[in-house]
Amino acid sequence: MNNKRNDMITGIVLALFALWYFYEALSIRVFAGMGKAVVNSTTMPKIWAVCLLLLAGALILRSLRTPAKRDGAKASFSLGAWVKANYEVFLTFIALFLYAALMEPLGFIISSILYIFAQTLILMDKEHRSYVKALIIAVICSVASYAIFVYWLAVLLPVGAIFE
Repeated sequence: MNNKRNDMITGIVLALFALWYFYEALSIRVFAGMGKAVVNSTTMPKIWAVCLLLLAGALILRSLRTPAKRDGAKASFSLGAWVKANYEVFLTFIALFLYAALMEPLGFIISSILYIFAQTLILMDKEHRSYVKALIIAVICSVASYAIFVYWLAVLLPVGAIFE
């Protein structure tokens, strides 16, 4: 399967996911926090959805601008081959779905640590993969994000059903 088709399929799937993600972000309950603020609990999910949509658009545009390679034989689509060629993308979608599913029961900090840990391992080279580094990055990023949103921007984040 050629890169043009990979980029087009990945871009379309990512665009559909981004649109669904943005739609779901609209239904997030807005917490008042410490008062009226421009930034609220829906801001970051909407920003991530727009970023994903822009990435999808770039992939689709790249597939349209790249000339197709003609090797004489028509390549057939295989889902297994696509997943194998794009396993990082596939694993990222699984990690994002698990992150969204675990947010309510575990809360922002724990689910973010798990997601960032998994995503870091997905994106690290196998030769340089370090579970300790991935865990340190996950903890620092999650705690820093929580501190910025809760204490600086006054945005309440989910604490998790198991901690209520």
